[in-house]
Amino acid sequence: MKKHKLIFLTIVIVGIMISCGEDYLTRYPSGEVVAGAPATLDIIEQNVTGAYQIMHFDCYANYLWMPVNMFFDVCSDDIYKGGGDAGDQEFVLLVSEFRSLPTFSATGWWDIFYAGLKRCNGALEAMNNAVEVQDEVLAKLRAEVLTLRAYYVHLLWKAYGNIPYFDKAWTEEPFLAKQYTFDEMYPIIIKDLDDAIKTPEFPMSAKDGNLGRITKAMAMMTKARVVMYYKDQSKYVEVLNDMKTIINNGAWALVTEAKKPNFTGLIKTNPDIEAESTNNPIEWMFLRDGEFCSESIFEVNSMPIGKDWGSPWQGFGNYTPRFTGPRDNAPAGFDPGWGFCPVQPSAYAIFEDADLRKSASVFEHSGGNGYQQTGLWLKKYVARTGYNKSTQGDPSLNYENNKRIYRLAETYLNAAELELAVGSAGEAQKYLDAIRSRAYGGANPPLTATLNNIKLERRREFFGEGLRFWDLVRWGSNENGIPISTALSVTDLTVPISRTWNDAKKFLPIPQGEIDKTKGTKFELKQNPGY
Repeated sequence: MKKHKLIFLTIVIVGIMISCGEDYLTRYPSGEVVAGAPATLDIIEQNVTGAYQIMHFDCYANYLWMPVNMFFDVCSDDIYKGGGDAGDQEFVLLVSEFRSLPTFSATGWWDIFYAGLKRCNGALEAMNNAVEVQDEVLAKLRAEVLTLRAYYVHLLWKAYGNIPYFDKAWTEEPFLAKQYTFDEMYPIIIKDLDDAIKTPEFPMSAKDGNLGRITKAMAMMTKARVVMYYKDQSKYVEVLNDMKTIINNGAWALVTEAKKPNFTGLIKTNPDIEAESTNNPIEWMFLRDGEFCSESIFEVNSMPIGKDWGSPWQGFGNYTPRFTGPRDNAPAGFDPGWGFCPVQPSAYAIFEDADLRKSASVFEHSGGNGYQQTGLWLKKYVARTGYNKSTQGDPSLNYENNKRIYRLAETYLNAAELELAVGSAGEAQKYLDAIRSRAYGGANPPLTATLNNIKLERRREFFGEGLRFWDLVRWGSNENGIPISTALSVTDLTVPISRTWNDAKKFLPIPQGEIDKTKGTKFELKQNPGY
């Protein structure tokens, strides 16, 4: 199947797909601007393209599987690590059991998102030296890149806590930066988002051939995640108003029926893929015909192009579908996977039979051997037959499943939670009811909008979408009021799994190799507490 690539992603595809050295910070678009040198619109767009491209690397993050829309769910009470055996992708097991080591940890996010930060800074530097570029064009591009920089940095911030940060283009070695505490980084991230949001030229939604571009709504959603994760109540009213702005804008609507064909205008032409059908609107959203649907605020446009086992810093394909499907065999319509991320039976039990999210999120399939297998599998990003046809690269790494980053459903449930905190319980009920009405096909079984009930709906709505662990950390307890120290600490040798939560495990360790590089320098990195 072919997808129309967005124009801004095709400008310098050859140049930005070449690695330029072993250090992740040296991988940069061919259009990198010498500090202070004049930059035409073409050069600026090359740099913006390079900054965007990092979004395609997380599912194979410098050779490690770390997708933003799923990875940290292995730390939650929804899925296990799985795979062939305990040693298969051992770093995932260590992360899932809170046993990561500075010398053996999940470094993929560190590598790619610092490269992203450097690319964003380079793009902003180019804009500072723009020649013959209209002011309104520069303002829009600047807002996009500020949002993208904040998005990358907020992922580093949540994952590693106390992180080095720099906001200028680096043009020569040594590449060193001051390490900021978790608290110090928070206002830095917020400032980038605020500067983007207040930009008049920054469009609220992506229309007119700009699907996949960053928008003001994407900036607002990122700000909501940052503010709510930090529990900054002083900004709750502000963020609640942002959520209402998105909901009332008219550019988006909750998907309540499965539509065909995709009404957004993206042309799909692969004749090898048979037509799919489903009456479940939630499942439909995660099929190819649901890409860029009315509920999509931002998603990464994956294509079966370019990823190869020996070259993780290139390509547009999605590796997660092969990684997570049933091992060795699969039911009709699905490709066999490698058995990672089996669903915990207790998590599957949260869904009522009438809830459309049950069949959209999980499917049952026994068979195949592996570690921590339960016969329950994540469905939203499963490897569907035909989704890697006509691959240019390794078929296992190049499924076309788009990564849904922000959906309107999150806006509604953010608004419900924030209304309980700083607004009206009645308004919170309306937002919760809208989500439940869709989930139950319009029936909407009554459920009072309490915080615990909103927690439960978030778990059901975003099952397998990478939000559960972060939600548990910020709440400190689950939907039953059980503290996270109990909810995430478990020993069950029949699975097997053994882990103990403490607050130090909120962050991964700073990679030891990065600490070693800074020894004796002005900006010597310090390890996170507890490691």
